[in-house]
Amino acid sequence: MIFSDMLEKLYIFRKTYLTRHRQKHHSQFGEDVVLNDWLNKHAKDGFYVDVGCYHPSKFSNTCFLHKRGWKGINIDMDAIKIKCFNLARPHDTNVNAAVSDTPGTVTVYNFSRYGLGSTIDPIVAKNTPMPVYSKTEVETKPLTGIIDASEFKGRQIDLLTIDAEGHDFNVIRSLDMARYKPKILLTETHLTDLHQILELPMHIYLEQQGYHLFNWVGFTLIYAQPENGLFKDR
Repeated sequence: MIFSDMLEKLYIFRKTYLTRHRQKHHSQFGEDVVLNDWLNKHAKDGFYVDVGCYHPSKFSNTCFLHKRGWKGINIDMDAIKIKCFNLARPHDTNVNAAVSDTPGTVTVYNFSRYGLGSTIDPIVAKNTPMPVYSKTEVETKPLTGIIDASEFKGRQIDLLTIDAEGHDFNVIRSLDMARYKPKILLTETHLTDLHQILELPMHIYLEQQGYHLFNWVGFTLIYAQPENGLFKDR
């Protein structure tokens, strides 16, 4: 009896203090852990579009999908970041551009040579506590046009992830939903109040397009079509 009690105490101690619970993820806040748990394991040849892709693995919402065999389009305003994608994902389509529903040339504000937070919004740039490291001029392109110019023309998007520093809704509005409507859509917000999020024009637009807000991880809102064919049956 004493030996059995000791074994139980050791077991409880191990479960309390020694159980491994760290889970590796690439996304900044573990968004890919959520997606990996939801997605069917047989979904191995999907199509992703990553706007504001930043880095092939660090803070990437598409790295785990790339490892699964998915392919797609990676877009960033900083040429150096696209060079990294050309090296790490040569079979993807990697595009140096600013995505917007308004055509033209914009100023990109960078706060380090290779860092987070690059923006084309002068108000966001002004309110960023870090000094501007550099400014470059980049042509804006609609997301539909970028897809049409790629090998993925005409293919429905399985996952669209957007990190455009305050310009996310402009990116969404530049996509022809009739042709490319994403099954899953990730977008960013810095709001912390759910009621404010539900009143956003972007949220209202996505609801009108048939999306449900499935989850909220860090700064990322995860929207999806209810019958998207990618999620596990729960």
